[in-house]
Amino acid sequence: MVKETPVESAPVQSDGPPLPGQLRRVPGFPVLLLSVAFGAVASGILNVANDLVAIYALGANATQIGMLNASESMAFLFLAVPAGIMLDRVNRIKTMMWAQLAAGLSISSVPLAWMLGVLSYPQLVFVSFFVGAAGMLWAMGAGSAIPGMVGRGLACSAFARKESVDTSAGIISPGLAGILISVISAPFTLFVAAAANLFAAATLLWGFPQTGSSPAPHSLPATRVGFRRSFGEGLRFTLKHPTIRALISSSVMTNMGLAFGSALETLFFVKVLGFTPQVIGLVISTIAVGGLLGSLVVPVLVAKLGEYRILAFSILGLPLVVALMPLAALAPLGALAMVVSHSVLYNALMVSYNATAYGLLASFTPEHMMGRQQGFRLVFTMGPVPFLGIVGGLLGDALGLQQAMWIWVGLTAFSALPLIPLVRRTNRQEA
Repeated sequence: MVKETPVESAPVQSDGPPLPGQLRRVPGFPVLLLSVAFGAVASGILNVANDLVAIYALGANATQIGMLNASESMAFLFLAVPAGIMLDRVNRIKTMMWAQLAAGLSISSVPLAWMLGVLSYPQLVFVSFFVGAAGMLWAMGAGSAIPGMVGRGLACSAFARKESVDTSAGIISPGLAGILISVISAPFTLFVAAAANLFAAATLLWGFPQTGSSPAPHSLPATRVGFRRSFGEGLRFTLKHPTIRALISSSVMTNMGLAFGSALETLFFVKVLGFTPQVIGLVISTIAVGGLLGSLVVPVLVAKLGEYRILAFSILGLPLVVALMPLAALAPLGALAMVVSHSVLYNALMVSYNATAYGLLASFTPEHMMGRQQGFRLVFTMGPVPFLGIVGGLLGDALGLQQAMWIWVGLTAFSALPLIPLVRRTNRQEA
């Protein structure tokens, strides 16, 4: 069994316990947060506009929306491990910059094709896959670079701060997308998302002028070894560590449920609840509100209760919150309030879960293994997502949107099971 001793932290700015307030003094971290903000604007707009382009411009059904959402996450299954090995060898900040640039250029091809009258569903699927691959590289690069940038003692707080910026920008961008869609149409709204991606890339280029170099020595490329050896080292480390294994198993079930529900959500809003694009933008804005609340309270709660207890509370609350979605169809007058409550609470709990899980993963992962650990973790946690998206769309057409939503509830409930032994073992050690 792997001994659960955290790896030695990177140096923190003081000799005492790490404090979240130290983050603002970490070189490069504020610049990274600014780039995160631009990326969040792009994602917030894309989350609203992409499905609506498929629905309104191309007449997509639930199965096609499921396949479209699946294409966004297909890169995690096929490219996450090679990307993780690469990120342990190359400059992570520079890779993030190129990923945002590629995403911006790819998104802009959709409105251009629509203007020329040649936009097709296959193009939308291809662009979604490419943007998903770029987003995967961006997320993995940030996740790998942050612990070395801020110190492992601040990793949980840094992730929560990143989520604060991400969700703060996300509060505005989905509502803005709804307005833009009603004024200039969904395809043209994607121009704004593309521009935000380009600004995110430019911010990193400006903030790290030495070709996007990392400000911390811990983010410099590791010594090169063969692909087979890198693959084996990363796989063994990820599977043998009990804490990482439990977190991965729980995340697999959570993400499967989320992928299943995402394939149904937009159509559920439009066809079952009768929401307009403006209302959908408002609902997605409340998602960011929940994420912001979660990111603000996580550092305080973790300091008082510990990461394991907050992790358990978050995962146990998720299925209760997901149940609000199918129940909303039974109460037409209160549907909007129930959906908004779901959005706020679900994302507050998800940010809480992700921040505490990230802090634990960073504590138990050596710097030279961060990219590979993330790569294998994402293969396991995101690999089933494309298939569950397709299954969600198929069952939405076959069973009905409201009935299929209850499957999301069941999948989310099972995600707590792998964490029970972990939390029990921790409670016994603290007793």
